[in-house]
Amino acid sequence: MKFDALSQPISPRPRNPRTPLRWPAVIIGILVFFSYFRYWGTIPRIVAPFTFDLRQTLLSVPSHEHVRNWSAYYTSETHLAGQGWRQAQWTQAKWKEFGIVNTTISSHDTQLPLPSNHQRVALLENDQVLYEAPLVDANTSAGFVPAYFGFSVNGYISGSYVFCNFGSDEDFEALAQHNVSLSGNIGIIKLGNASPYVREKNLSIFRALSVLNAEKAGLIGVVLYTDPGSDGPVTEGNGYKPFPDGPARPLESIERGGFGNIEDQNRDVLPGIPCIPISALDAIQLLSRLNGHGPSAKEFGDRWQEGGLGYYGVDYNVGPSPPELSLQVVNDAAILNTQVHNVIGTIPGKTNDELVIVGNHRDGWGPGAGDPGSGSAALNEVVRSFGVALQQGWRPERTIIFGSFEGEEFAQIGSLLWVTKHVDWLRASAVAYLNVVVAASGSHFHTKASPLLYSAVRSATDSVLSPNQTSAGQSVLDVWGGRITPAGSGDANRFISIPCVSTVDFGFSPAVGEPVFPYHTGFDNFEWMDQFGDPGWNYHITSTKIWSLMAAHLAEPLVLDMRATDYALAFQGWLEEFKEQGLWSPDVNLTVMIDTIERLSRAARRFDSFANSLKESRCTWWKFWANRERNPAINGVNKVYMAFERQFYYEPGLDGHTDHHHVLFTPSAWHNTPLAMPGLNKSLQKGDWKNAQKWRDIITERINNAAHLLEEHLQHAGR
Repeated sequence: MKFDALSQPISPRPRNPRTPLRWPAVIIGILVFFSYFRYWGTIPRIVAPFTFDLRQTLLSVPSHEHVRNWSAYYTSETHLAGQGWRQAQWTQAKWKEFGIVNTTISSHDTQLPLPSNHQRVALLENDQVLYEAPLVDANTSAGFVPAYFGFSVNGYISGSYVFCNFGSDEDFEALAQHNVSLSGNIGIIKLGNASPYVREKNLSIFRALSVLNAEKAGLIGVVLYTDPGSDGPVTEGNGYKPFPDGPARPLESIERGGFGNIEDQNRDVLPGIPCIPISALDAIQLLSRLNGHGPSAKEFGDRWQEGGLGYYGVDYNVGPSPPELSLQVVNDAAILNTQVHNVIGTIPGKTNDELVIVGNHRDGWGPGAGDPGSGSAALNEVVRSFGVALQQGWRPERTIIFGSFEGEEFAQIGSLLWVTKHVDWLRASAVAYLNVVVAASGSHFHTKASPLLYSAVRSATDSVLSPNQTSAGQSVLDVWGGRITPAGSGDANRFISIPCVSTVDFGFSPAVGEPVFPYHTGFDNFEWMDQFGDPGWNYHITSTKIWSLMAAHLAEPLVLDMRATDYALAFQGWLEEFKEQGLWSPDVNLTVMIDTIERLSRAARRFDSFANSLKESRCTWWKFWANRERNPAINGVNKVYMAFERQFYYEPGLDGHTDHHHVLFTPSAWHNTPLAMPGLNKSLQKGDWKNAQKWRDIITERINNAAHLLEEHLQHAGR
């Protein structure tokens, strides 16, 4: 009877308004609601970390007052490589004060040169001293060393001298064509490094290369100076007063610099003749005495027409000097056992095997307000901004590492030793290295990056207002335009070239016509920055915000926000530049490379689409218990993006740079535009078809490897 009764239809009972029949549905609805938003994070959450707006914090914390104070400290005393212990301790203490409790000093043994008091550049007439260069250019009370070039060979030389323009191959060819005697003489050469005007005229050349060219031409030594003609229109001859009274370059300023490091010296790849830097004021004394001796630079073509000392009585005859005159040059720098001290701060992430590294170098040739002090001051504000986030309970998805490196001015010896020590870890876990050498010294935004980081650069610059808007509301990206040059610069050179980690370097530098940046001189000081380099400190703050947002762009999303497609597009652009420069040759068939790039392009589009699908997934009803956690698909995509850059590693290294293993990027300074695919590019320029074919095949093989990496993962994922 009971079973029969159960099989009969049951009439619905009258609803009792006090009976809670809807409670299960209500409870399920509440659970679904909170689980959904807990998973996707689209509403504020009860727990503090989930209510925190990281982006707003990174944009609001940086302070003009703070960044100005950091600059005042870093420029207050000598901090040449090997002399940085006090500033390392101070930086460590500050970062801990900001909330980065895991901040340590990583010290490394090395050898660095330090000049004696025997350095000398003297002009003699029949053994009588006519003029002697002081070799100091600013207040030395803070312990700044006399001017010298790092790892220039020591020597005591004397002889006649000749003017050699910028010391390029073309310059020495012109001297030879005009039968100017070089062998056994000393060269007077203009430095052509950081000037925007020199870059615009395509006259830039690295100081060590000028000296190597001089040695090859038969000179026994070199004296280098910075000519005011390299400063474009902002010169005393055009009515501008020199600093501190105006924006022009002080004639007393002496531009220092390094040639390499102890490892380069041990490999015997540095110039073998002595050289020393002098000021333009010193150069006037030497070059004016060449007036009427030898051909005039006016006869040598356009490359020789950029001299600015005519206002001071220099005619730019090339010499040689008259027989009664001689130049005496003494370079004496002892190589000492010392240490460099890197400050390393760490914010542990939820994922500890993916690292975003943010760094700058701290050592400078003088006060270094622009290079590197503006970067160091901005880095402190980046660290302080993330420290504020930590205090609010925020924690990054990925581990963030901050690095204040010492020794960049000596071929990045500090970061080189740190990267070498941790190379296996970096290869396995590093997502990117974000570098700034010069955060502020003018209004022109410059950047160089691996194509994998293009999206991070553009996203960050589009989110920060430009200090020099031409119309209201313009972002840095709006004003800048988006041009990115090949990766490298400063300590980024070591991260891209050894473990092949994706890198970016950026900052603001002078445009032609803006106050002259007294790069690597004693006048790159706090007063110059406060009055001319960045009055108001707005560019420091802008760089800080961009830097922080780039780090967050890479450290926060579950799926790495990178695009392999940008790499394929970059390859296409680089080859198009080859064609525009007339470098395509029937002797080097690039068809196979073009076909391989197309293969990469197809694989990259599919892979980026797959990665985007993981970003765009929605929480369905059966996943409402899920947390915002990794899954194997996301981990796999992230590992592929990290491994992608490593596909361009080549163990033998680049031609002339066997310690640089990335086949697409060459070591570079922040102020120059390096070549992409340098082995192929340089070989095509020289007409060395055999070497060009070699590099074409090496690069093509690695593009194929990169495409295969993407294809294999898609196949494994069933895509």
